[in-house]
Amino acid sequence: MGTHHPAQPPARPFILFTAGATAYELIRYLGARGSGELLIARRHYLDTPGDLVLIKRLQDAGDELGRARLREEVKLLMRLSHPAIAQVFLVRVHDGLPHLVMEYVEGHSLETLVSFAALRRRPLSEAFAAYVGAEIADALHHAHTLEDDRGRPLGLVHRDVSPRTLRLDVRGHVKLADFALAWARLPGRVATEAHLVRGDLAYASPEALLRRPLDGRSDLFSLGVVLLELLTGLHLLDLEAVERAALASGPLPDAELLQAENPSWLSAPMMAARMACFAPEHVEHATRTLSSPLRAILARLLRREPEERFQTALELRDSLRAVLGGRGYAYGPSEAAREATQVRQDARSRRRTADVLSSDEALPTGSGRGGASMAGT
Repeated sequence: MGTHHPAQPPARPFILFTAGATAYELIRYLGARGSGELLIARRHYLDTPGDLVLIKRLQDAGDELGRARLREEVKLLMRLSHPAIAQVFLVRVHDGLPHLVMEYVEGHSLETLVSFAALRRRPLSEAFAAYVGAEIADALHHAHTLEDDRGRPLGLVHRDVSPRTLRLDVRGHVKLADFALAWARLPGRVATEAHLVRGDLAYASPEALLRRPLDGRSDLFSLGVVLLELLTGLHLLDLEAVERAALASGPLPDAELLQAENPSWLSAPMMAARMACFAPEHVEHATRTLSSPLRAILARLLRREPEERFQTALELRDSLRAVLGGRGYAYGPSEAAREATQVRQDARSRRRTADVLSSDEALPTGSGRGGASMAGT
């Protein structure tokens, strides 16, 4: 008979903190992100395991006034109620640091899907981009039109619309996450330092890079950069013609002190220099293989002057839904989930093929941003 080995006692869960009868068990540490750190935790209700949540541990607000302002901001974020916005459940101060407890979206970020598409060397479909864009535009419309208790517009701006904050869940629903960097007209609010750009620098609007006042049209520009990347595999500021123009013109004198809150593939002054050089003809060339309706939408979204763009997210949503409606077939969550699965499978198949190729046949190492390039394919 074999030797009987006693069962290993289960490891005790590491509880981050409790809120009432709910305990939050640390599952995984995801790393630093902007103004804090991200963690995945599991909620336990009276010792019964529940669902996963995302926790953002923010930097110390500094003093009691700063903490009071943070609480006001979180109250605002908790008022966001839209199916395409990842919900903020509560804020809890633990070990002196504020912790935002947010909805965990199981699935892939658009950043991951763009990487898969780059590896297979074929962008995502026009229907996928129009569907994602329309859902996010609808979510932004909700955020941009949010009012305070007295019915006054709050002027909310997300400030970090990027492939990293946009997710597709396992059922194909789109979610806009991480409103922790959002700007709003809140009394006594701490202004961002004059030289600091919040959010992902590579998707910042021209006015954000110039440190000008922002409104919802800034988020629409950022969404336009995301859609261009989904549809073409190209990034607006990584276009060859834009890079050449920026090298010829040199850095902007008033951008030398510009800093990014999050590191990017270019420094903030260099990104600002490229942004100052892009023109409508660059967008026109990058979108030349797309259908006319989507070319027209991107041409309008990616304008340097806010007055020349779509003026509201609602207007953009309706334009993208018209594109979907004119295709002659339905495209919604189930189709998006299938396409996400397919692009992942294609990428893995391509990677397996690349593993057996000789070095001179292998896939390109990619663009200046470190990923595989889809340019010219």
